[in-house]
Amino acid sequence: MTVQGSPGQGEREPVGAIAARAFGQNYVLVRKLAEGGMAEIFLAKQVGVQGFERDVVIKRMLQNLSGVTDFVNMFLDEARLASRLAHPNIVQINDLGLTDGCYYIAMEYLPGEDFSTLLRTAARRREYVPLAISLRVLAEAARGLHFAHSFTDAQGQRLNIVHRDVSPSNIFVTYTGQVKVLDFGIARAESRITQTTAGVVKGKYQYMSPEQARSDVVDCRSDIYSLGVSTYEAVTNTRPFARESDLAILNAVLKNEFRPVRELRPDLPEDVERIIVKALSPDPNDRFQTAEEFAEELERFLAVTTSGGGTSSLATFMAGFFGPERMSSKVSIDSLAQMAKKGVDVPGYSNPYAPKTEAGASDATVATKVVSPGTVAGRPVRRRGALLLAGALGVLALGAAVAVGAVLFRPPAGGAVDPVVPVAADAGAMPEPVPDAAVAAVPVAVEDAGAVAPVVDAGVKAPAPSRPVVLDQKLIMGVVRRFSGKVAKCFEQFSGELPAAQGQLDVTFTIVSSGKTVNVSGGLPGKQVSRCVEGVVKEMQFPAHRDKEVTITVPFTYTRK
Repeated sequence: MTVQGSPGQGEREPVGAIAARAFGQNYVLVRKLAEGGMAEIFLAKQVGVQGFERDVVIKRMLQNLSGVTDFVNMFLDEARLASRLAHPNIVQINDLGLTDGCYYIAMEYLPGEDFSTLLRTAARRREYVPLAISLRVLAEAARGLHFAHSFTDAQGQRLNIVHRDVSPSNIFVTYTGQVKVLDFGIARAESRITQTTAGVVKGKYQYMSPEQARSDVVDCRSDIYSLGVSTYEAVTNTRPFARESDLAILNAVLKNEFRPVRELRPDLPEDVERIIVKALSPDPNDRFQTAEEFAEELERFLAVTTSGGGTSSLATFMAGFFGPERMSSKVSIDSLAQMAKKGVDVPGYSNPYAPKTEAGASDATVATKVVSPGTVAGRPVRRRGALLLAGALGVLALGAAVAVGAVLFRPPAGGAVDPVVPVAADAGAMPEPVPDAAVAAVPVAVEDAGAVAPVVDAGVKAPAPSRPVVLDQKLIMGVVRRFSGKVAKCFEQFSGELPAAQGQLDVTFTIVSSGKTVNVSGGLPGKQVSRCVEGVVKEMQFPAHRDKEVTITVPFTYTRK
């Protein structure tokens, strides 16, 4: 089956977009998870004979970098290096390939959250991640790093691997309690094709060791320093070297200037402070000499506490901390067959909701990609193929216009519209607010001016509109419009995080039959502006409706004054 309306070569899907298209010989891309400066990340299915399929993550090099030798070599180095590091605390690489002129890495899918998400969520709730949990996560990460640091080749020669980018965002915790170190993309190893040029600094400034910031030669003790920075952040909700500019950060790192840990958190045990201070010693000789030593110190402390925070404790904590809905969205990934049954156009599967041709055959061409408010990629949109909501909702306090676009419906009971693609979005980490009482209006049936009136026998009285209603553009836009002021405040409050003076923030969410919004996902993951808008969307209460659920994507456009 050919999936039309997919991005062409060089085009990129928006984060959160359903891809559902073949990739190479053995994969089907399911959903775009993220995009960085070097690659796009997709949730995908590895497929094989007799219906075999497995959840994986595809890291695909950006098209515009695929012809740049240095970037290609860095990408290949990452794959070759990480694929050899078979350890329970390191993400596993399964495949390296080339498709449509772009290199890709296939790696294991991890149903969970990165450690930075745990810390940010706790900080938003004005609490700390429990000490035993944080220290267990960091001890497990140190175990994985020690394995990498000690790794030898087939001849027994140590490769002297240094990760160089250790931070909470590169430590991952699964819902089963596993801890994995991610992203060896800028790791240093003597076997690499590419070597860092003298004077070039690689890594995140706030987590660098002083020697890394000076672009000196680094060894495993540089990663230990970064673990110390991560531990400081985990127990205080504060980054020790956070400053107003990159230059100020580097100066603070080089001078080793940070507030005492127990000044920020007086209740912290002295033993934990001692471990952090030792890891943050400016002289590498004064630090722990191996990541294993660091892990053992943390584990010694954990052994004398009431709870050691082992795998089962981590799993229990993760489930309770993020809740069953978010956990389910990560753990319970639909099979390709299930996706097809829900109306996703999947290669090799019949889409029961695809529009019919005059001959009665299924028309598998489904418009799914949002190009801009009011347009959809692929063929022209049919009235029964998708209901498209568009229109500016007024100029907000920031000077931002909010538009609703690409509303993708499941079929209502009465068959008023055919579904397009129900987007499986990621639930937000913030606790769900109480719905705004002013929005919990009694649902009313609203006539869609664009709909074709059903044929009714002239001798039969048309039945009165039934409740719950079928959601249409007037109902949805009416609710969104009431919250436009709050969205504008998010853009205004966090304007510094907006990537450009003008742009849009796509938010995908599902409206269940009660009218409540769930599975809210913003287009700037990890950014406060995205989380703020997600929180506003969670407050929205729509009318109760006939469908089990309706999933929509709202592009909120903004213009900074």
